[in-house]
Amino acid sequence: MKYKFIWAVTLFAAVIFADLASAQITLTGTNYIQSFDNLNSGLPPGWSVQTNATASALGTDVAFTTNSTSWGSTGGQFANYASTMNYGTNLLGTENSAAQATFTNRCLGIRQSASFGDPGAALVFRIANTLGFAQFKLAIDLNMLSVQSRSNSWTIDYGIGANPAQFTPVWTNPDPGSFGATTTLISFGPNMDNQAQPVWIRVVALSPTAGSGSRDTFGIDDFDLSYSPNGSVLTPLHIGLSGTNVVLNWTNPACELQAASAAIGIFTTVPGAVSPYTNPVSETQKYFRLKAN
Repeated sequence: MKYKFIWAVTLFAAVIFADLASAQITLTGTNYIQSFDNLNSGLPPGWSVQTNATASALGTDVAFTTNSTSWGSTGGQFANYASTMNYGTNLLGTENSAAQATFTNRCLGIRQSASFGDPGAALVFRIANTLGFAQFKLAIDLNMLSVQSRSNSWTIDYGIGANPAQFTPVWTNPDPGSFGATTTLISFGPNMDNQAQPVWIRVVALSPTAGSGSRDTFGIDDFDLSYSPNGSVLTPLHIGLSGTNVVLNWTNPACELQAASAAIGIFTTVPGAVSPYTNPVSETQKYFRLKAN
């Protein structure tokens, strides 16, 4: 299948809309690294910004402002902001908008408002699939760019499938209350490994802001997703019927049988399962897969 980007551009506001269905990355090597330093040209491939996101829904694709935007700008928007440091110089948060526009280290960020992204704002990365890869870990800078009186927390979660109905949280960032970056290291566990479907990673505001007054400006930078090649993914799983039992056979003893109650659900290891494995037809419906160890 071929994919293409569809862009709608307004010349005066310099905002970009990305086609959610086509924005995805095919993994190679052992790392995907995104610095966000070219946001003046638009969102990087694989990235989108959304509102109305929940724990069970992706949300709605919305505009992204490519122009350099001040940390103190109060309009609700996703935008191109200066990061909290500029290649060797730690910033103070008091730099004016003219200075911010000159900084080459950028971050993808948002200013929420009463009518925009509170709650439901999401910064989203889409992977075409994770076949042949395992042991996913993420290093990311979560940037507090403008400290205001309202408090908010941001969740990092992931979903599996073309349009996931469930997202699994892996980390929640409490409001630090001060300008600067919080560098976070996250392990996703085995459920993202060797997925034939799209995988989505989000930094998302699932809860409303607390308190009164203005809302923070928040951003992300230095997104570094690491993973390990896994060559055992192509081992076939053969499924047959024997009387009132389903019989599953596979040839590679290094592969582990996993089961879930839904096709995009959480797969867990079937205790003691070896090939051939027998599962009674009378049991509750299950979905099976092989995980290469």
